[in-house]
Amino acid sequence: MTTLPIDTAPVFEPLLKPARYKGAFGGRGSGKSWFFAGLLVEECLANPGTRAICIREVQKSLKESAKRLIEDQLKAWGLGEAQGFRVLVDRIETPGGGLIGFQGMQDHTAESVKSLENYRIA
Repeated sequence: MTTLPIDTAPVFEPLLKPARYKGAFGGRGSGKSWFFAGLLVEECLANPGTRAICIREVQKSLKESAKRLIEDQLKAWGLGEAQGFRVLVDRIETPGGGLIGFQGMQDHTAESVKSLENYRIA
């Protein structure tokens, strides 16, 4: 089992408790995206086969999206193909045949996103 050096700011600690829905509010630079990127990586390690979709209202490119944050988190924690993570152009494959996908809402409707099958986390 891999042990990760995860530091969690006290303001985010309530979000570590199990809940069907989680949300955080705050201004730019408050650490929300970094927190959720780290939480997602941890979830993929703890539960192999996890399928997640990262959704933004506007996503002009994957290069500067949540994908980049997750890639940076994987690198910082020394996680790569040996641990089951494989970074591809448009997605990240995770341990146990899992997947992290990325979707912008600007070109989609809530109904088209609802049709994504077998994703446990959005």
